[in-house]
Order: sequence, then structure tokens, then C-alpha cells
Amino acid sequence: MTTVFQAPQSATFANMELSAVTRGRTVPIERLDDVLEGGLPWVPTNVCISSVNTIPPDNPFGPMGETKIIPLPHTRMILPERADRPAMALYLSEIAHHDGAFWPACARSQLRQALSDLNTQYGLTLKAGFEHECYIDNLQDTPTAAYSLAGARKVSGLAHEVQAIMATAGTRLDQFVAEFGVNQFEISSPVREGLGAADHAVLAREAVRDAARGREAHATFAPKPHLGEAGSGVHIHLSLWDSNGVPQTAHAGSLTATSGAFAAGILNHLAAVMAFSTPTPNSFQRIHESSWVGVFSCFGVRNREAALRLAPRTPLADGSHPGASMEFRLCDGSANPYLALAALVRAGMIGLNKALPAPVSIEQDPATLSAEARAAHHIERVPYGVEGCLQAAAPLAEDWFGPLFWQAYEAVRRNDMSDAARLADAYPSMLSKII
Repeated sequence: MTTVFQAPQSATFANMELSAVTRGRTVPIERLDDVLEGGLPWVPTNVCISSVNTIPPDNPFGPMGETKIIPLPHTRMILPERADRPAMALYLSEIAHHDGAFWPACARSQLRQALSDLNTQYGLTLKAGFEHECYIDNLQDTPTAAYSLAGARKVSGLAHEVQAIMATAGTRLDQFVAEFGVNQFEISSPVREGLGAADHAVLAREAVRDAARGREAHATFAPKPHLGEAGSGVHIHLSLWDSNGVPQTAHAGSLTATSGAFAAGILNHLAAVMAFSTPTPNSFQRIHESSWVGVFSCFGVRNREAALRLAPRTPLADGSHPGASMEFRLCDGSANPYLALAALVRAGMIGLNKALPAPVSIEQDPATLSAEARAAHHIERVPYGVEGCLQAAAPLAEDWFGPLFWQAYEAVRRNDMSDAARLADAYPSMLSKII
């Protein structure tokens, strides 16, 4: 199937809000220049709508106020013409006050501020790459083996179209491969500086969804859409660079003092980070011991059972590792990528501020360690649900993101728990239709 990109007939200006749904306004293409220059009005409460389309009754906005959609022209992506859908231009956007001032409930703005603080206070730049697992149902007529050539061939047509869509945004995917579950796949984004990495993650999700719809298939990034199948995670690869562009993540196969302190900050506040990286009840239906998720607050070199692992890659002659990354494994597609990354930066900055020592590398599945051995290394099992993560985040979140943000975000997360209890067994299926 050849992907044909006609001139777009409309433009959508969208922001990924607190429930990881990309929402916005669509205008005829004739209005494009006006909107790029002046933005569009937006309702503050919209940022709190849940992933199953309910509104938290205790959200801080109610029927009051108005904000503004600020388009980001460099993020434009074209969604191609379908049988009953003209081509559409998609622009990612920030939400701001009407004078353009920072609005704390905008996730992208929060990441922008966190990265600015990291650079201003510590002279560091963060680069990241996202690996998303997803299910694409109704794409394959017969199941294929995990990671197989047959699975890759089954998805190759869709993958080719996704790459063509991404090319309209001047980017691509690094990988599109068959995963472990039936009809499960993994997409890998290229490494970008912080904001660009999260932008890419959002665009990639929308490109995959659109290409799947064009084949009468359905793509979902929900963490556990099928309770009897493997869960879907999001692995976030992080690397630190100084003001001269020198990599600071690893040296001679180990964390540097800088990255070690950053990693220790993340692990010391892992449950708080999870309030933003595994934010829904469905998240915890895939978080189990010895399942390659990383449910213990430990670090390991190449250890996929650690919450944070080092992928050192090949060193240069001087011992530096420009291709090294710290892989954070406790994230999933119900998380807003901007907020997950912002929380990691904020927790890492605590480690930098305190000059924490690098965590010890655990060289086995931490679930196989004795309780005494785990205690000796300060290794703890992560919370069993959203409530525990919210309690861990509460003392930190206002400092990280401000009181208005936390009031809105906590309302959204508690509304999720209410939705899950009300919908019971139907909740994963409903979530998978949107996420």
C-alpha cells in the first residue's frame, strides 16, 4: 500500500493532557496562518478529562476560566488522506495563559521548566529516547512467534506507512518489531534532547494509531489491554551531557559520579516518580516480580529486572561511552511522556543536589535476593497500586510542579481509581479504546 499525502484540508492543534490523551481543536486549513500566529482559546478543565471521558468532580477549574492553545510549528505532522478522511495537519501545542505566560497544568511546559532548571543549576542537558510496546489488534490473520521474521513481515506494511507519516515531521522510528505478546509490537524512537524526545513519543503514538485505523485495525498503548497477555511498557532511555557536549552517563562501563547521583535520586524517590510514569490502576496489572518490568528500587548494569539499568554500549579508547543510557523501566502508555520525563528529571536533581553516591549494581533478579540482602542494599518493592504512589508523591509534587498542578493531577488520578472501581472488568477494555 502506497501512502499518498494530499494537501491537508484541516489542521488540529493538540496537547497531550494529564490522562495521556491528545486533545485539541481542529480548524479549516484556511485558518492555519491565523491560528499559528494567535493561537486558540481552550477550556482549562479539559486537561483533567479522564481516559474514559469522565471529569473529576474536585478538579480545580470547574466551569471557570480560559487558557490558550499555543501551536508549535516545528512539530507539524501530516496524517494522510483515508477513504472518508481528508488529509490533516497535526501541530503539537502548549497550553498557556492568554498572555502566553506559563500555565502549570500544561505537561509540556512542566518538562520545559524542569529541563531548564537542570541546565541552569547543574549545567547539564538531558537526552532521551522512548521505546513503546503496543498491541495492534485485527492486523494479523494468524498469530506469529515473538520477535520473529514472520511477525516483522506481518507489520511491515503498517510500519512503512508509519515511517512515511513520521517523515512529514522530519523524523522517523528507529525500530518497529514484533514483541512477545500476540499482536504486540515495539516501536523505538531516536534519541533527542528532552523536549524533542517527548514530542516524538507523542507523534509516534498518533502515527501508529492513524496507520492502524487505515487498515481497519486498532492500536493501543494501554498497559494491560488484554489481561491474559503480556503487558505493554514504555522504556525511557536517559543520558546526561555537560555544557561542552561531553557525555556524562558512563565511564569504563560504570555510572559516572554525575549520573550516579542522578540515578540515586530517581531510585530514592521511585514511588513518587511512578505517580507520573505508571499512573493508572491498569498500570499495576502488569507490575509483577520476575516479569522484566523492574519492580524493585535497584540499579543494575544490563539488568532488565532492575527499575533502572545501565546500557553502556561500546566505550571509546578514552573510556567514555557516548552511546550509553540509563534505561528507566517502570513506565507505560497511560503516562504522559512529558510528565514521566519531568518527574525523572526532578527526582534526579535531588540526587545531584545531595551528591548522592551511585547505587550498587545488582547482578541478578532482585526477587531472588533474600529479604536481608535487599535490606542491606536499601532495595524495596514498589507500591502495589496508584494510592501508594500518590502518597509518596504528595510531599514532593508541589515543589516539583506547583500546587495548582498537583491539585489537578491528583484529582485526575483519584478519578481514574473511581472509574476503575465503577467499571470493574470493563475498565481495561475501555482504556484500550482511547490510550
